Order: sequence, then C-alpha cells, then structure tokens
Amino acid sequence: MKNTKLITLLKTFSREEIKKFRDFVLSPYFNKNKNVQKLNEVLFRFHPEFDSTLPDEETIFSEIFPGEEFDYFKIKNISSDLYNLGLEFLRLTPNPATEFTSQYNLIVQLRMRKLFNLHGKLVKSIEKTFKETKVKDNAFLYSNYLIATESQFVDLFEKPSSISGIVNEFDSFFEYFLNNLLHYYNLLIHISKDNNIKLDIKMMEEVTAFLEHDKASEHPVTLSYNYLILLKTRGKEEYFFKLKEHYFRNFEFMNEFSAYTVHMYMFGYCADKYNISGDRRFINEGYELYRHSYLNNRVTSGELLYPDFVNYIKIFVRAGDTELTRKFIADYAAQLPKDQLDNCLNYSNAYIAHYEGDYNKALKLITMVNFPLAILKVQVRLIEVQLNFQLGYYEETRSLIESFKKTFTKEAVISDNFKGSILSFLKMTINLINLKQEPNKKKMQAEAKRLLEMVEKKQMNHFGIKFWLEDRLKELV
Repeated sequence: MKNTKLITLLKTFSREEIKKFRDFVLSPYFNKNKNVQKLNEVLFRFHPEFDSTLPDEETIFSEIFPGEEFDYFKIKNISSDLYNLGLEFLRLTPNPATEFTSQYNLIVQLRMRKLFNLHGKLVKSIEKTFKETKVKDNAFLYSNYLIATESQFVDLFEKPSSISGIVNEFDSFFEYFLNNLLHYYNLLIHISKDNNIKLDIKMMEEVTAFLEHDKASEHPVTLSYNYLILLKTRGKEEYFFKLKEHYFRNFEFMNEFSAYTVHMYMFGYCADKYNISGDRRFINEGYELYRHSYLNNRVTSGELLYPDFVNYIKIFVRAGDTELTRKFIADYAAQLPKDQLDNCLNYSNAYIAHYEGDYNKALKLITMVNFPLAILKVQVRLIEVQLNFQLGYYEETRSLIESFKKTFTKEAVISDNFKGSILSFLKMTINLINLKQEPNKKKMQAEAKRLLEMVEKKQMNHFGIKFWLEDRLKELV
C-alpha cells in the first residue's frame, strides 16, 4: 500500500488537513461505509511520513476484517473509496479563487427564495468587509464583481429607478476584466520575446495606444501591468522608473504572487540594460529591487532554487554590498538543495573575494565549483579566466581560454548571439595579455585606447564581461 495513489494523496495533506479529513470521512453525510472509516483510522496513525513502519495490505486487512481470509479486491475497493473521498474533500476545500463561493451561494439562495431583507443585509455586510480588504488580488476582484451583481439587485429592489447599481456592476467587472487582460498581454509579450516567436496578440496595439494616454486603473497590480506593457512595447526608461516608484509605494497591497511577478518583469528590464546595453546605472537599479525583496521576505514565491540564490549573490556584490551578501548567505544557505550547497557557497565566497581583491582566495574557491547547469558553468569559467589574468598567470590564462572555447562552442543550449559575446570577450582577453607583454609603453597605451573604444562600441556585457574589459583597459591607457 505504501506506493499507492491513496498514500501519495494523503502525504500531501497538512496536519490540520488530515484532521479535517478524518472528520470528513466519519461524517455520515459524506460516507456511511464503516470499513472505509476503519481504513482511514489505520492510515491516520502513520501520517505524514507513511514510512517503512506502514503495515502491508494483509496486516491492514486483518485489522479491518478480523478473522477473515485476506481478500485483495476487498481491500482494494475500500482503498479506492477512501481515495475518492480524498478527492471530494479537496473539491470542497476552498482555495484563494473559490473561498468566496460558499458565501456567494448563500447570497444567491436567499435572493432566489425571495428573502430580500436577509439578502440585502448580507450583501451590504460583505461590501463593508471588501472595502476594508488590504490586498485586492485577482480572486478578490472576481469576488467583488460577483457581490456587485447582487448589490445591483439590492439597489433595484430599494430604488427601481436608480442606475448606480448597474454602473457599480460594470465598474467592478471592468476592473476584473482589465486585470486579467493586461496580465495575459504581459505574459504573451514575455513568451514571444523569450522564444523569439511572433504571436497574434489581439487588440494589442489598440490597448497599448490607450494606455499611453491614460492610466487604465488605479488598482496596484493592474497599474503595474499597465506600466510593464508600455515598458516592453515602447521601451522608454520613464515607464521603468514610474513602475519602480509605484511598485515600492504599493508593495504592501500586492499578494505574494503578484509582487513576485512584477519584480521578475522589472528585473528582466534591468538585466537587459546591464547585459545588452552595458548601462552601469542598472547595477544599482537591480540591487534596489533585490534588496527590497530580501528585506520584505519575498526572496522566492515558493522553493528557493539554487540559480536564484546565486543571482542574489551576484546582484548584491556587483553593487558593492558585501555585508548584505554575507547576511543573505547566512539566512538562506540552509534552504539550498544539499547536492548544490557546496557549489553555491564556494561560488558565493569566490565572488565576494574577487570583488574585494583577494584573487588567490577567489581562484582557489572557484576551481572547486562544478554546477550542472551549462549557463552557470560558463560563468564559473569566465571568473577563472578573469582571476588568472588578474593574478598575472598569463600562460595559464591562454591555456584556459583555449580549453574553454573548445567546450563552449559545442553547448547546444546556448544561443549563437550569446556565444558571440563570450567568444569576443575571450579574444579581447588574449589581446589584453599581449598588451601586458608589450615592452613599448607608448605602443601599448595607443593599442589599449583603440581596444577600449572597440569594447565600448561592440562588446556586450553578459555577466559583466564588458565592464571587466573596460576596467582592465583603462588601467593601461
């Protein structure tokens, strides 16, 4: 029984849920089969682990049907019944999108039974509660629309000639509709860009033109989507800074998912400005976003993935905040998967040591890092190249670059555009070595100036490689 679908389901129940499920199974309204109740009582004792101490089917059978000969189909049937009760329990368990459903059903029932006085009082009571709600997420907007439809009936019964009820119903529907529409526009634009495909996003240009001239809504999340769409389609920095100011000011009114989503899109813009445009201003912009998330306990919307952990380290260190970086490591290292803990810690400490100028320590640590992800492997090798050069190990740097190029060019998961940026960096690093070994100082300075102009015009900045080249060349000019 250990690996059955019933046990797999019950393992997901929290301590509170398994207690409620026990009451559910014991309720004659939902289940009258005493044998199913007995089976649940047996399994209840082994929640949540259901480990090696869980008896086999024959032992459980003998406890439920004492004195009877083991019947596989009999235990299978009551297990199936209990599993179906588990599914029914989940169907009736409210989630953020359905928690208002039971109240709404009651309101509709009161109206249908023409209990208008009770109906009106309940609607007004809920409206008052809704006005006091701080975080108005998408589920709230839908519930608010449903209550507005019932409020319209109240308005109609009390003042038959009034139009305020239908206006309120329309406004609440529009807010709910607009929030969803702009959410999907943002998502489709993101998918289109990431996958380099053209999608038929209906009415996109018309909606964007409207958003340019007027804010569609004052709702915190909807207005965030408003600015994001303009930022993505029009590309003007002003929309980023409007969004940033709005996000920080209204953060407490967004639920965890919405805040994380807006943060992700904003940082995507910062990342493009840093990696592609090579705009040093956005080192601090990215830092402010990540620092805000960290200080507000919004590091992740779920499980902490180790690439996200590494990203926090890079962003904090690039901005020069090594104190916050070390605090972040102390707070979140315990949440890392065990198989990547050493890799993450060695990488993080190497990154800090590199920034602080302790190149020997950084090189020792970075050579112990072996991430499985190709994109992280590339970053590790780039740091190795930089450290060897900065330590004056020029022949080692040449050798490292040659071996790196052979493996890097074969990576199928890395785009040609990205490969071109990295290969350009490696070539320029060889030029740096040649400059360092040039005996004629004037010739070296002239060539360094020429290369600096080339880097400033053509080199992309993935993982800060453009900035690193600029800084090394400026030391020679």
